[in-house]
Amino acid sequence: MPQPQLRLMFTVPDIPGANRSAGLERLEVNGRVVCAKTGSRPGYHTVIAATCDLSRTLVYSVNSTDAKGDGALGTVQRFGIPAFNR
Repeated sequence: MPQPQLRLMFTVPDIPGANRSAGLERLEVNGRVVCAKTGSRPGYHTVIAATCDLSRTLVYSVNSTDAKGDGALGTVQRFGIPAFNR
């Protein structure tokens, strides 16, 4: 991806409470800033996430019968959050 678009993808607007850029959501997990993109449709749930310095990355896609319900949250709690805990 060209650098200007890559910078735009990681830049969150300077607006109080903003946490989304032109492609990613920025959140804090146990003191680490993480940029992530999630997606789900009936039958699957997918996450890509990384710290801004790329010292930790996470990619997963799972089959799910409840991709948009509580099942997706359970998957994030089981796999996503622990990846950035240490």
